[in-house]
Amino acid sequence: MNIRFILYVLGALLFIEGGLLLLPVIVALLYGEHDLLPILYSSAIAFAIGGTFWYVNRSCSKEISKREGFVIVGTVWIVYAFFGSLPFLLSGYIPSVADAFFEAMSGFTTTGSTILGDIEALPHGLLFWRAFMHFTGGIGILVLCIAVLPIFGMGSMMIYQAETSNASFGGKLSPRIEDTAKHIFRIYLILTVSCTLLYLPDMSFFDSVCHAFSTTATGGFSTKNASMGAYSVYSQYITILFMLLGSTSFILFFYIWKREFKKVIHNDEFRFYLLIILVASVFIGAGLLLHHYGVERAIRESLFSVASIISTTGYIINDYTLWSPPLWFIIFLIAFIGGCAGSTAGGLKVVRFMLLFRMIPVQIKKIIHQNAIIQVKLNRQNVSEDRMFRTLAFFMIFLCVYTTGVFVLMICGLNFTSAAGASIACLANSGPGLELTGPAGNFGDLSAGGKWACSFLMLFGRLELYSILILFSPSFWRKQ
Repeated sequence: MNIRFILYVLGALLFIEGGLLLLPVIVALLYGEHDLLPILYSSAIAFAIGGTFWYVNRSCSKEISKREGFVIVGTVWIVYAFFGSLPFLLSGYIPSVADAFFEAMSGFTTTGSTILGDIEALPHGLLFWRAFMHFTGGIGILVLCIAVLPIFGMGSMMIYQAETSNASFGGKLSPRIEDTAKHIFRIYLILTVSCTLLYLPDMSFFDSVCHAFSTTATGGFSTKNASMGAYSVYSQYITILFMLLGSTSFILFFYIWKREFKKVIHNDEFRFYLLIILVASVFIGAGLLLHHYGVERAIRESLFSVASIISTTGYIINDYTLWSPPLWFIIFLIAFIGGCAGSTAGGLKVVRFMLLFRMIPVQIKKIIHQNAIIQVKLNRQNVSEDRMFRTLAFFMIFLCVYTTGVFVLMICGLNFTSAAGASIACLANSGPGLELTGPAGNFGDLSAGGKWACSFLMLFGRLELYSILILFSPSFWRKQ
């Protein structure tokens, strides 16, 4: 294991985080609030420690394998969350280490869960940093840095492979890793700027930027206690649009850019994604009409809630737990599904759910016609048995980690419903859970142990399990 190279890369990435922290410093300067020095000190600490790690290990061997890549991927999110929590700790707005780490991990993993009861009490610099953590984490800290790492004299292939090893359905936009990162960032930036401009008629410039960061990254942090419920119907419809765009595979946007519209129209995952949204929204909307909601309100609230949870954004305009049980149970179920592969969304991913769904009739046909060769198809191509096995394995691991999360949170004092909601909210990076951690509550009442457990569930979900689980394998650490 090339430890010096790992420290070298982490030092460079931490140095970059120090630069990112200068942006909320500028915001704090503009508003003249007292969060300026805590954020500035946090930036200085990140610069100092990151620069030291990079400088001391600059002469290390650059020969690495996937092992170093996996360690970097698994570690950098923890490092970023720890140093990202410093502004909250040093300012005194979140004095607990467990609380501050939870908030920062929720930001970088684009989960959107919070321990804060009064968000509007935070100064503008900290509010900006919360949203900007979403922007940084949404594109993937490492994908963002792939184009930057060569400046420090290091390669990025192994790190990219480790980061995307579990996203086999996403693919690359270009043969060159750096070009892929640049294409993704370009699409991401266009979506963010467009969302900001469309928010401006109803929001201040500051709120527009912060909410655009959160919406495009499918994060969910808001500058208001009432989340998107504090804004007009216009902003809520804009939010629905960009939550769905942010949870759509970026590869489809690349096809649109190349005018290859047929690849978008015939993409099985995208069509299945729209079908799930349509069916869930119609069912919930019909239920709300029976509860004497107006037609427009029923359509908007059902579509907003479905889009918010399936995209794993987590914005709220109502407390869906007050609906009848069948309606909020649908919301609970689609949190497991999540968005499309190759997007900023979390969850199982639509393509995996679709393949498992399609496997059922195939297996029934094989039982009836035992000699027949029948395969699951994706985008008119046969899916190999190995790929189906990996999909099924991922689903089982996801359920095991989720169940473990529920059990741990119950040990930490939550009742079953709250634990079940909190576990999927963190593992799927979807934001609000149920009951105590639902839309009307937050994660602030959890014990310190519960917050640490939720923080690592967020990390597991963001890296889609394998990149973390592989670090616990004894064979991974044996000399090769």
